[in-house]
Amino acid sequence: MIIKAYAKVNLYLAVLSKRADNFHDIISLMHNISIYDLLEIEESDKMTFSCNANLPWDSTNTLFKTVDIFERLTGIKPKLKIKLEKHIPSPSGFGGGSADAAALLWYLCQKERISNITEMAKLIGSDVPFFVEGGCAVVEGAGEKIHRLDPLDLRIDLYIPKIGFSTKKMYEIVDEMNLCGKRGDPYKLYDGIKTTDREKVSLNLYNTFQIVAEKIHPEIVSQAKKELKDKEFILMTGSGSAFFGFDLSKPKGDVHFTARPRLILD
Repeated sequence: MIIKAYAKVNLYLAVLSKRADNFHDIISLMHNISIYDLLEIEESDKMTFSCNANLPWDSTNTLFKTVDIFERLTGIKPKLKIKLEKHIPSPSGFGGGSADAAALLWYLCQKERISNITEMAKLIGSDVPFFVEGGCAVVEGAGEKIHRLDPLDLRIDLYIPKIGFSTKKMYEIVDEMNLCGKRGDPYKLYDGIKTTDREKVSLNLYNTFQIVAEKIHPEIVSQAKKELKDKEFILMTGSGSAFFGFDLSKPKGDVHFTARPRLILD
């Protein structure tokens, strides 16, 4: 089986607070986009993994983590030949690792007729539950609270720097700068995009991590704004370092929003 695992952007992302377990509560408006990784899965007599990006097969790999958690929770030991073809830049804020994990978890649960896919997804990573169903959603908590919304119709252009940001480090700086808190509203932003209300979009387009990026890498933020200067709205996605830009009135852009998290090719 060959699966396209689609990336995402965060149209809104606020880090709300740090929890007792040292994780953070967030609220975000997420949407799948048309860039993707290709995941080829075959049944085998043993587990093998290959990747064009030279990723290791260990706990730093979300696919390894997916197999490990699936085996521990179900008692079923997967024996697969997995070939991953990376196209989603990483680290960038597009959620490539989480998209890949959700695609593999979907395959395993479909094959073994297991229904509690969302519960497993929570254990793999905070973005993985979103990618189980994908499309468009407001995501809260540590990624486990998901309010699905009708997909938006947007086209965007991307700016992807050569430098990636460490998510762990970005959260540390958020705490150091006391940036936790809600600014704007993802539901108002969603409504603004749907109704082409520029003022509403401008007031509610927000990413806590962009404030951090402006402090630690102002040259990247400046270059992103220069590269995307023809767009009405520009924002960093996730914890960075990629940016996207879009227009409300001109549906032009190399990347389009998609209503699904994955596509089965074969």
